[in-house]
Amino acid sequence: MKKFILFFFFPFIFYAQEISFDKYYNWLNPDEMSMKTTQVKDNIYMIEGIGGGFGNVGVFVGENGIIMIDDSFEIIEELLNEAIAKISNKRIKYIINTHYHFDHADGNRYYGKKGIPIVSHHNVRTRQAEITTAYGGIFDLLENFNVPAHEMDELPTVTYENTMNLHEGNETISIHYFGQGHTDGDSIIKFNKANVVHTGDSFILYGLPYIDITNGGSIKGFIKTLTHIAEICDEDTIIIPGHGGLTNVEGVKKMRDDLQLYYNTTISGHKKGLTIEQISSSINIDLGKTNGFGDPLTVKHNFIRSILLENNIIK
Repeated sequence: MKKFILFFFFPFIFYAQEISFDKYYNWLNPDEMSMKTTQVKDNIYMIEGIGGGFGNVGVFVGENGIIMIDDSFEIIEELLNEAIAKISNKRIKYIINTHYHFDHADGNRYYGKKGIPIVSHHNVRTRQAEITTAYGGIFDLLENFNVPAHEMDELPTVTYENTMNLHEGNETISIHYFGQGHTDGDSIIKFNKANVVHTGDSFILYGLPYIDITNGGSIKGFIKTLTHIAEICDEDTIIIPGHGGLTNVEGVKKMRDDLQLYYNTTISGHKKGLTIEQISSSINIDLGKTNGFGDPLTVKHNFIRSILLENNIIK
């Protein structure tokens, strides 16, 4: 198991700090995982990992190859390849990363070495080139969660600033960056002809969303991103969330409105002198019932605390 030693130099002072990647290496057991494939529409599919909690992988089968959205964990690529092969035996032409997090883009370590072009916002490449530590203030299990840096041939090879398009046959795939939200490098992908959108973790269905404040994320920005996602959708758009089943734009709008209520109630409650527990008690919406990341009430309190932290109200 790899451990990295960082050395810090100051005048007359020398010390070393060990960074542990134990949580990263022990996150999941591939032997306990399986893949579920759902046909979203025509030649677009969604692959979900059962038993591992990784982000939804999108698969578009074009005339000249497959475009894959996200590539999951490096250690389950055999399972992922088997699932893709059941959809099509065409080659993977491009991979698009929705953001840098390891449950969505750790597979860059595998597919990058295969020479497959990887498309992302430029901040994804920056983050993956460094050791990253996730913000653990919302979900306790992410405290001290460190991810090793990617090697040069494992990084995205095509990056963009605000928006870009890929043209595959009669389909135009638009890739949008709407600013800081879940991280500082989130891509929203729309298949324009098919009217299908993959949101990555800029929209999820597991409850209160994880916002990586340590790495450029913003709860306020996340809410704004939900508005932008809704703007590129209509009532017929099929949405592939970062986690969870297929949904539509009404789900996006509901999350935006619920999170705005969380945000406003937290700020106004603090101004009234309420404690975090009192603010929590005044918020009664389903997003407080987060599953899978610890005690729901603790998660709720942590989310409120994170709103206050983001606004420099607490340290």
